[in-house]
Amino acid sequence: MSAAQTLKFVQAGAHKVCYVEGGNDGDANKPKVLLGHGWIASHNLYRKCWDELAKVCHYRAIDLVGFGDSDKPDPKTTPYDPTWYGAQIEAFLDATDWDRCTLAFQSMGGMAAVEFAVRAPSRVEKLILIDSAGIAQPPPLLGRILQTPGIGPVLYSLLGTTRKAVGDFLKNDVYFVKSAFEEAVLDDMLRILKSPGGKDAAYATMMRMVAPAAVTAFTPKLKQLTVPTRVIWGEGDHLFPLKACGEVMTALIPGATLDVVKASGHEPPVETPAAFMASFTRALAS
Repeated sequence: MSAAQTLKFVQAGAHKVCYVEGGNDGDANKPKVLLGHGWIASHNLYRKCWDELAKVCHYRAIDLVGFGDSDKPDPKTTPYDPTWYGAQIEAFLDATDWDRCTLAFQSMGGMAAVEFAVRAPSRVEKLILIDSAGIAQPPPLLGRILQTPGIGPVLYSLLGTTRKAVGDFLKNDVYFVKSAFEEAVLDDMLRILKSPGGKDAAYATMMRMVAPAAVTAFTPKLKQLTVPTRVIWGEGDHLFPLKACGEVMTALIPGATLDVVKASGHEPPVETPAAFMASFTRALAS
């Protein structure tokens, strides 16, 4: 596993954003890459790839607002929807003086990256979508229950952030490679969820970003992309299956290409880091 990262913080618009950085060795030919994650994850999604990432790019891996160690504003006053997240990417780039870069975002984060790429294509060198949200799929059973009007929020307050619920989600729904599960990662997810605002932010984004109705409303954005787009997908993704999501998404995005990561699930950077890096490097070069 790669070395631990030093957390950095920047005021990006109204919110403090946590990120880590690497590969900034002065090589002007290295592409700048902003890395993003999915629901209840963080920059740690790329924890097994830091050393290899630093060889091929100057990266900044962020904790999206509402997750990780970034701010978690109140959902009563915060949209937590794709348009808002697109604006958060812009605020971070402005705050860190990157005018133009490649975006490589996974799962829920992919919707934020698409939103920004449609909104500000001149600032996006390339878009890399990793098992991205954008094509509606029925959630796992517990997710469907937690999204049910009325009873859902009540059950979420009781079950949504228990060790068993989050652990089962990772083991049964996220990872195709079961050995990828780590108790330490679960501990960190629970720490974040139980931090001030963490639980509320996670539920807000479940409803406003990844619930089927929210995703269905977002899907037409994919056709509006004009930047070069490369799609990377785990062959065994249970949450967003390759044929129903990866292939459909690639077909909707003008000029997009698809690179399938064999024997991997929803998180290729964690489950099959070497194969993911091969796909990532091809995407950067293409």
